[in-house]
Amino acid sequence: MLIHTRVSGHIDIPIEQAWAFIRDIHTLPMWHVMVVEAKDVVGTFDQVGSTGTLVLKAPDGLHDFHIEVTRVEPHRLVTHVGQQVDGPMRYTTTVHYVPAGPGFDWTWEQDNEIPSGQPGPLGNETFMARLMEQGIRQSAENNKLLLEAMVPQPA
Repeated sequence: MLIHTRVSGHIDIPIEQAWAFIRDIHTLPMWHVMVVEAKDVVGTFDQVGSTGTLVLKAPDGLHDFHIEVTRVEPHRLVTHVGQQVDGPMRYTTTVHYVPAGPGFDWTWEQDNEIPSGQPGPLGNETFMARLMEQGIRQSAENNKLLLEAMVPQPA
């Protein structure tokens, strides 16, 4: 099954100020509700070919996902793919950034590929779609709060 999620919002700081935090793969566990750990990271989200391992929470426990950054347009777009190390799940995440007023608008799109026939809640498409949307929305809100608190605001 393919689950597509799209969430958008606005952050009230210039993207140029937020970029150093956004591009750091190691910061994901600070704000992403499904990321427990970022390890073995080589590079950043603004370098195509950067890699790492994310330990992600799922309804059936923790799973390692090997990630690779596949597309970057600095201050505009980042795409990375993740492949489950011990299983068949895969995802692609693209986040678009657009200057808007004193801050920027963002759109986070994610496609999760989950093979059919998975046990328990992993096999329930409605549940997984809601879970992914809720996780992305909460993560995005956490990121917004953290960025707006950490980055100096214009006077």
